[in-house]
Amino acid sequence: MFWLLWSMGCSQTENDSAESSVGFLEPPAEGEGFQLAMDYTVPPYTEAWKCLVYRLDTDTVANVNRIDYQQNYGMHHITISTSGFVGGQLETGLFDCEPLFIDLMDETMMIFGSQGYDEGTIQLPEGVAASVPAGIDIIHEIHYVNTTDKPVNLYSRLNAYTIPSEEMTDGVWGGNVRDENINIPANSEHTEWTRCVMNKDVDVIFLGSHMHKLGTLFTVRLFDGTASGEVFYTNDDWHNPNIVQYETPIHIPAGTGFEYSCTWNNPSDTPIEYGLTADDEMCNFTYVHTPYDMNAWCEVVETSDGVLWTPN
Repeated sequence: MFWLLWSMGCSQTENDSAESSVGFLEPPAEGEGFQLAMDYTVPPYTEAWKCLVYRLDTDTVANVNRIDYQQNYGMHHITISTSGFVGGQLETGLFDCEPLFIDLMDETMMIFGSQGYDEGTIQLPEGVAASVPAGIDIIHEIHYVNTTDKPVNLYSRLNAYTIPSEEMTDGVWGGNVRDENINIPANSEHTEWTRCVMNKDVDVIFLGSHMHKLGTLFTVRLFDGTASGEVFYTNDDWHNPNIVQYETPIHIPAGTGFEYSCTWNNPSDTPIEYGLTADDEMCNFTYVHTPYDMNAWCEVVETSDGVLWTPN
């Protein structure tokens, strides 16, 4: 289950770049929030997919209402995930992400994600906050492809700003629907789509998309359970897929939902399938909503290839 609750903490790798010219975010003032940080240097012509695992250093539940984030422009993505509500379950340190996520893919819950642009703010509505348990295990992931002949100093900074519990009126939850049955024929342009419906009424406040380097277009339509409407979300840059925030939430009654599609261009002589690295492909749709309800999810009811699968 995708779990978009924004997290706080502070940690660094041994590869911090003292020579970086970036003016990093100053941590929030004491009592107003926390900062989370990760740094890594990726060699020339190298794909870096690294995960820093550490314990969140908080004593009480933190109600996060706003995130300011900062990262390298063109970062494929960064994510903050957890393996559960109780800390101390994972070994801490810096790891290659692929074997880590192969072991934990069905157990991890995503807390925060961003990709593409180098900085931004995610602001929840007044009184709405993401409640993050104290002391949980955090997986801080960075994924970046260095196509240059020089090392690149990667950085990820997140400032989380909290509100008091007495000011909180609602929370957030979300989902990540991913197509794991992708098959892109050689030397072709190819499109696949998925339709899912919510099992409960929700108000969607964020949408996001994710593809890899063969991706040319990602679209989303509303689906009333029978027919799909006009496209209202598009992304044609796989490397910079924006997370869109809706000031007026999109109300999705139970039994209705979304149709999302991915289009790829595969110029190679080899078919490409679903996978975790940049040489594989993905077609992932992400949504975040109020009210907070761990049992709300978008059930896949129809796909272009006829294969139904369980969203995560």
